[in-house]
Amino acid sequence: MSSIKTLRSLPLHQKVFYLVMLVFAAVFCTIVIGNHYYFRTTAYDYAVYNFAFWDYSHFHISSVSLYKVCNADKTFLQDHFSLTLMYFVPVYWLIGWLTGTYTLLLILVAFILWSAWAIYKLLLLKTGDGWLGVFAVLYYFLLQGRYSAFSSDANILTIVSCFVPLFLYYFEAKKYVFAFIIFVLSLFSREDMPLWFVFVFIVLAIWHWRERKIIAYCIVGIFVSVLYFILLFKVFIPITETPQNRYVLFQYAALGKTPGAALLHILSHPIETFKLLYINQSGDPTFNGVKGEFYWVYLISGGFILFFRPRYFIWFIPLVFQKMFNDDFIRWGIYGYYAIAVVTMLPVSVFLILAQLKIRWIKYSISVVICSLTFFVTRYKMDVGHRAVPWGTTTKENIFDARFFNPPYNTAEIYNRLKLIPEDAKVCASASLLPHLSQRKYSYEFPDVEDADYIAVFTFQDYYASTQHDYTRILNKYITNSSWKIIANVPPFILLKKN
Repeated sequence: MSSIKTLRSLPLHQKVFYLVMLVFAAVFCTIVIGNHYYFRTTAYDYAVYNFAFWDYSHFHISSVSLYKVCNADKTFLQDHFSLTLMYFVPVYWLIGWLTGTYTLLLILVAFILWSAWAIYKLLLLKTGDGWLGVFAVLYYFLLQGRYSAFSSDANILTIVSCFVPLFLYYFEAKKYVFAFIIFVLSLFSREDMPLWFVFVFIVLAIWHWRERKIIAYCIVGIFVSVLYFILLFKVFIPITETPQNRYVLFQYAALGKTPGAALLHILSHPIETFKLLYINQSGDPTFNGVKGEFYWVYLISGGFILFFRPRYFIWFIPLVFQKMFNDDFIRWGIYGYYAIAVVTMLPVSVFLILAQLKIRWIKYSISVVICSLTFFVTRYKMDVGHRAVPWGTTTKENIFDARFFNPPYNTAEIYNRLKLIPEDAKVCASASLLPHLSQRKYSYEFPDVEDADYIAVFTFQDYYASTQHDYTRILNKYITNSSWKIIANVPPFILLKKN
């Protein structure tokens, strides 16, 4: 009864905030659980993440057997220098027995909601306007990149981007111990986080340019970020490298082979560097509209407000530069999780700018318009035919798609057959099945069978680097091999066991 009385006594904006959080918690849980349940999560990256999560939780840093399909023998740490999954080891032992391979997806949703809470609290703290905080959270939930990120399952960047609003709130609330903890966890989460925080501290310094103590904190934060970034590429990453496994995620050929060379190029060729923000450096005209699509999507979705306070462009500089300078066109646009950092910072920027309007009804009217525009842009871009590169499918991010809850196979029967595989067996599985089977010491991606005791596959092409013809040919080789026998056949699913 006391909790009901407490709820009734809350301000209306706070009740609406809780309602918005509840609705989108249900939406996001439906999306991530639905995608995994219907076998739409994939080997890269979610099966690899599940293996690393399981491996760290058992206090190992082992070679990822899934990488053998790419002829690689390396640990997850050699792929991305990130400790993020290690942070969640207690969660594995607390609820992993119940949530299994869904655990990381639920952690992802929890962080998205925690970040939304931080944005609401930050707006309330800095403006005293609870309704503006509600609009900011609604906007945060509606942005296109929030949904496209689900197509990449539980990626590290999607999780660690949530750290920044948390850091901002705790810093502004003068809870410096919590802010420091979030800052340190962020630095160890991804290679690009130190650069992002340099620009975050610059904005904070502008906010508090008259407060010497906070300016000092910001200068220290910038120094620590730069120092860690140097140590990362000069010491920590080289420690993890071997002659066979070099760090390959610095993919900025237009700038240089190393971060140092890239910085030198930016300083010595500023005009050429600026052109990379909008030109297609791949040489393939198919990708000409990808960068422009990103800008238009986010300008229409409220980004135009930034022009009224250009200082908020500052913390977008490393995010946009990192996107547009990369060699891979998929990183330039609105696809996958590659805009998630921008999506995380826009609500803070846009609604802190709107907070400076004095007339309340104008402020709220613009908020409604921005949220409405954002919803329509997001809904429009959920149709793959409305994208600059109309390839693939958007089913994973589009809960409105009739196919989302109606996959072309009997999901329940497939799960019944997967129970035939012992928990400690060596398993080879195709890409869409492997995320459910990778929390074990040995799991391989078909067609890399290795020493597996079981092969679980879909008969349709379920390996990105193969044609349907080659995929079927290799599968038939095992089906007709006397060393293997079919123990389950639920088309298009087949389970084989080694004799």
